[in-house]
Amino acid sequence: MASLAAFAGVITIFLAVDIVDNAGVFSGPGWVLIALELYANKAAVVTHQIAPAALLLGAAIAVSGLRQTREWTAMRSVGLGPWRVALPVVVAVAVISLALVVLHEAWGVKAAQRAEEIQVTRFARGGAYRRWQATQQPKRWFRGADGRHVYHLRGVLPGGGFERVTVLELSDDFRLVRRIDAGKMEPAEGGAWRLADVEERTFAPEGGSYSRATSREYRFDEPPGSFDLRPGRPSQMTLAVLAQQIAVRERLGQPTVDFAIERANRVAYPFAAVSGALLAVALALRRNRHGHLSSAMLEAVAISLALWGAQGISLGLGISGRLPAPLAAWLPNLVFVAAGALAVRRVA
Repeated sequence: MASLAAFAGVITIFLAVDIVDNAGVFSGPGWVLIALELYANKAAVVTHQIAPAALLLGAAIAVSGLRQTREWTAMRSVGLGPWRVALPVVVAVAVISLALVVLHEAWGVKAAQRAEEIQVTRFARGGAYRRWQATQQPKRWFRGADGRHVYHLRGVLPGGGFERVTVLELSDDFRLVRRIDAGKMEPAEGGAWRLADVEERTFAPEGGSYSRATSREYRFDEPPGSFDLRPGRPSQMTLAVLAQQIAVRERLGQPTVDFAIERANRVAYPFAAVSGALLAVALALRRNRHGHLSSAMLEAVAISLALWGAQGISLGLGISGRLPAPLAAWLPNLVFVAAGALAVRRVA
């Protein structure tokens, strides 16, 4: 109940502040229904963002209530230790965290994308639309897996094809060996590409060559499907799409760190509530603790701030390449779990 109250309170405050802040841009035909859709999607996004803080706050208040009603004293008198309280709380928080991961995959990812789309296309401010549109454009330049081919794909065609294509073939010393320009490049049988309106130039110290063809098939190191890059932010992609995009980008020499961090953190972030709740339980059961609701709230806020700070530092190290993505996402959780387990063990 405490977690539900925290969820409801924070979401209500956020939505109220956001509505007041954006009230000036709500206008036009049917804006009421569009605004309702916008904030329904924003509510899903905010729920995912505040979930760890709300869950550990609920755990802190619930366990603090055991002390307030003397139930903890009665449990101690019959020989029950702190883990008898901590384990059920941790299991309950872990189950809810898993449910949040599933719900975010099923609904939250699409809600985040839809909320941003409504915000910038219907109630845009300043350069918000241009920034959003930039994230929707597909990548144009690609480096082949062998490092010897560079592809410039200017337009996308249905069925996995491209238009206004240039393929550059480089030597080991980074000298241009061949250039292929084509009006279209479409998948062919057997993993080949069929190029239309082809112009091919070769370059060599002893002289080059030039040829044209209406249609010609090529077998590059990148078969059809290799350029299936999806535009958009990693946070607006499901785990399955993130895995597919990481594989494609690695094959094409594109950066993948943001996608790898998002994939690892998609699961690690909700489960931060488990480590935070364990530490909150230990603080609530500590000897000579005074206060109930106010103390639980202060402890929960302090743990949340410390956890978010640790996540920011760890993810920053992951983005910079100093830590592998899975370790960067899970390291704060592991540290706080260790600290919480030690603190529970020391409760007398």
